[in-house]
Amino acid sequence: ALDRADQPLAFLSGPSFAAEIMKGNPTTLVVASDQLFQAVRIQKMMSNFKTIRVFTSNDPVGVQLGGALKNPLAVGAGMIEAMGFGTNTLAAMVTRASHELRQLCSAMGGDPRTVDGLSGAGDLMLTCFSSQSRNQRCGQRLMKGESVEDIQKDCTVEGIATVDVAVIYADMCGLELPIFRCVHALIHKKITPEEAVLDLMGRRSRTETKKFL
Repeated sequence: ALDRADQPLAFLSGPSFAAEIMKGNPTTLVVASDQLFQAVRIQKMMSNFKTIRVFTSNDPVGVQLGGALKNPLAVGAGMIEAMGFGTNTLAAMVTRASHELRQLCSAMGGDPRTVDGLSGAGDLMLTCFSSQSRNQRCGQRLMKGESVEDIQKDCTVEGIATVDVAVIYADMCGLELPIFRCVHALIHKKITPEEAVLDLMGRRSRTETKKFL
């Protein structure tokens, strides 16, 4: 079907651990399609108005980027926990990482406002703040000395591959993305955890917000 030029596509994303969906925990998702009516069709099929609520979007680029690129950031969150830092540090990373996601989303042709929604900030918080996340657990294990190869024998860790993609995209678009680059460097053992902290905290002073591309 994917070989057909006229094949409609839709992308479902959002903060959702499968185990919690199976328990009937209230969950919200977003489905995106270039053809909004296709997203609406899926919305109507999936929403049960009790435990699953689905929103629609016409920004499949932004929804896909948020859903994929939150994974290496969750690896970074696990690293923060394993390094002994607390909620201050994790909240700072998630907030600034959201800014980097918006920059990248805009540069890649998506709507940066999508990153503020379920597939961006929602999924990012889910994976960064919970040890149910494979990516978050991976970050902890890496900081405790385990190798990427050994960790991937136990489970699939999407953030290992997508951090490389994030850096490639950053280079293509001329973006700094310091958090993505630090996570990438830590995964590939190009810097130490101490150097990563100094690199991020020692950056020049600036205003918090600025316009995107």
